[in-house]
Amino acid sequence: MEAEDAQTLDPALIDDPTSLAIGGELFQGLTRLDASLRPAPDLAQRWDLSDGGRTYTFHLRTARYHSGAPVHAQDAVADWTRALAAQTASPLTTFFGPLGAHYPGDTLTTVQALDATTLRVTLLQADSEFLTLLALPPYWLYDPAGTAQPPSGSGPYVLDSWQRGRSLTLRSAAGAAPPRVRSVSIAIEPDSAKRLDAFRHGQADVVHGLTGPQLLDFARTPHDLAAIHRIPTGRTTWLGFNSVAGSGYSQGERLAIAHAVDRRRLTDVAFFGSFLAEPATDLLPPGIPGHVERTLPALDPAVARKGLDDAGFVGPIDLFFSTSGTVLRVARDLQDQISLATGRTVNLHPTGDFFNQAALDQLPVIIDTWSADVPHPADFLEHMLRSGAQFNDLHVDDPAVEAALDRGRVAPRLDDALAAYQAAVASVTDDGRMIPLYSATEPYLVRAGLRPAFIGSVVPYRWEDIAGQ
Repeated sequence: MEAEDAQTLDPALIDDPTSLAIGGELFQGLTRLDASLRPAPDLAQRWDLSDGGRTYTFHLRTARYHSGAPVHAQDAVADWTRALAAQTASPLTTFFGPLGAHYPGDTLTTVQALDATTLRVTLLQADSEFLTLLALPPYWLYDPAGTAQPPSGSGPYVLDSWQRGRSLTLRSAAGAAPPRVRSVSIAIEPDSAKRLDAFRHGQADVVHGLTGPQLLDFARTPHDLAAIHRIPTGRTTWLGFNSVAGSGYSQGERLAIAHAVDRRRLTDVAFFGSFLAEPATDLLPPGIPGHVERTLPALDPAVARKGLDDAGFVGPIDLFFSTSGTVLRVARDLQDQISLATGRTVNLHPTGDFFNQAALDQLPVIIDTWSADVPHPADFLEHMLRSGAQFNDLHVDDPAVEAALDRGRVAPRLDDALAAYQAAVASVTDDGRMIPLYSATEPYLVRAGLRPAFIGSVVPYRWEDIAGQ
């Protein structure tokens, strides 16, 4: 049961979570994301890499669309060209950036079908994110000659019915090994209380999008608590020091403040017993390849107070944040924690135009957040840490960080890219410039007996991978 209907099932236009979840069952890309959200073969059974990581030659497996038409390499050229066409008005054209196209109306010139099963793609430069992008819209393939709406894909399911705003039904596609779940019925119910009630009465097998108070009330017994599965969403929030406005904070002072934070208490207090977030263990959230369990500064009031005393820091600490109710709860608990641990005054500044002021380097200490649209470290770190990036609200301008980002961006092997991105994160967390606070989770209620293979981020789970009865 979903809170919102799919906005579209056109791969060139999909830009919302419900459409993404359903579209991922109808369509396939050259690659797919495995259980670790790493790119793996899908319509392309293998690929060759040449020209220093710039040229990919994909070899397609035998496959058919639900329309019966065979999948051909030329379809990628046609489908991607349509996504870039001005009249399509796709919101996803920036995904074609590695191919040299960014805006509606841009021309696709670096993709060539060598024959029916061989596709050559030449990038402007090596890009470690590219194989991940291929697993997402607008790169999903569909029958370009078909007239059906939505277009005919090659995924494990086909759309059986769609009553807009009310329900969708999917059934397993013919011609391939059937998935364990042969049909899926999705009811649309915007009211979270009604979704919870439907789950309680056995009218829904999987429900999510519930509020913190609803989850606390539901989880009163061990049986009901066992039905809740908390899935990473790909979002992390941190406490950060702006390199310009916050330049008065030394490394020792930043690390002292880091030792004044109890992350578990923060998520328990601000997120309803940690149902909606978990203590951060890295700047990259769980569900994003490259996430590691870092040894971050732990709560130690004695170390926090001594660190500020030794630095001669009197205070106060002025903490800026957006006017979101959730962030206000976080800020108030941080105020209490840091004040208690350090003996310094913490002033709170809810800021209506927070993001504008942060971008102008006006705010010294901020609570900031980022949610990944693509499960790859570049989607986080290129925005947060790259010098001059639009959302580099801390004005990070560090040669070591730049060098690590450069290595991660062009690494031909994903493991090498992840190691480089981890080095970039270490540069800003080890010296306290960014203090990871929490990573968001989405609780799913699942009927007893069903066992979804939960993944996280942009792919919470796949219906064809659900086991049980």
